[in-house]
Amino acid sequence: MDGRKVEYVTTDISNPAMAQALGVNLVPRLAQALPAPGRPSVVERVYKFADDSQITVFQSAPSPTGPTNADSSYSPLWRMVLVRWSKPALARELRSEEQILRAADAQELSLQITNIVVNCPITRSVDGQAIRGAQ
Repeated sequence: MDGRKVEYVTTDISNPAMAQALGVNLVPRLAQALPAPGRPSVVERVYKFADDSQITVFQSAPSPTGPTNADSSYSPLWRMVLVRWSKPALARELRSEEQILRAADAQELSLQITNIVVNCPITRSVDGQAIRGAQ
């Protein structure tokens, strides 16, 4: 999140292949959280590099972590955006949504917005505080 690391736990995903690969609960209903006419979205974007070349980049995080979170845009439900470098030899670490979007605008990478929804709550945010019960 904005170049700083967060900790999270993935518990559920709407895609069968990814659920199998990650060993998490398959929950197809999560896809119903995606926006539809007359229904606002409750999902945020999460940027996953398709080749696992770097860490996942989250769009938002609780601030501060816990019951006093003031970031109204944070949601533990994420719509996966797969990131692929146009020229893998030129790949570099990107640490924020802004860096990813600039690289996409420069056609250095492509973004594939999927219909995959992941329940992936942040348990320790950029403030270093963990939610109660997080180890």
